[in-house]
Amino acid sequence: MQAPTAPPTYESEILDHLGLVAGMYDELEIGERIDSCIAQDLDQREVSVGQAVKAMVLNGLGFVQQSLYLTPRFFKNRPTDRLIGEGVEPEHLNDDALGRALDCLYDYGVTELFRDLSAHAAARLGLTPRFAHLDATSFLAHGEYGGDEGPENGVIQVRKGYSRDQRPDLNQVVLNLMVEHKAGLPVLMEPLSGNASDQGSFRELIDRHVDHLQNVHGFDYVTQVAGYS
Repeated sequence: MQAPTAPPTYESEILDHLGLVAGMYDELEIGERIDSCIAQDLDQREVSVGQAVKAMVLNGLGFVQQSLYLTPRFFKNRPTDRLIGEGVEPEHLNDDALGRALDCLYDYGVTELFRDLSAHAAARLGLTPRFAHLDATSFLAHGEYGGDEGPENGVIQVRKGYSRDQRPDLNQVVLNLMVEHKAGLPVLMEPLSGNASDQGSFRELIDRHVDHLQNVHGFDYVTQVAGYS
């Protein structure tokens, strides 16, 4: 007599909107481009740099106020093998793996990598804009920060500066961001110390990347609030 077959077991996992974001990340080939730019031994890694960035993008949409070491908790009960990559488990997305990925991005150059990823995304989407807009925003930081390294070493500093949030008592960091005008796709970004000047940093950023902006994107004009174009 044949033994009765055990009933199947099911597990519930949460997908929410993360599937759409992960799908677009893959459609724009962001992870593949990152892994092609940054040298890494993929046979010795459970999570590639491109996959780690993908995890941080998804995490930033719902868990951004939490410390990096809590990222595995965010992905608990979520299908990481479908969202991030085959064989990836929540415990693989720990702060060591993500921290090493951030170090790799820093060593490569976040502005240059973002610029190239954006150009590839614009080409994939068929965007051929003529105009771009450049502006700056600031992110407030609580607590005490130190460090002797300055911007000349490529390290931004958390400092007091012009506060767009009317909180001059708090330290901050600044982000310059350029977007094309058709779809609002970011095409260039640069993190800066909290006391950076808009006018000076805008001019330097455009001068440094003007050939790319004209030859790759075909921009005729770049406009911004502080008066440089």
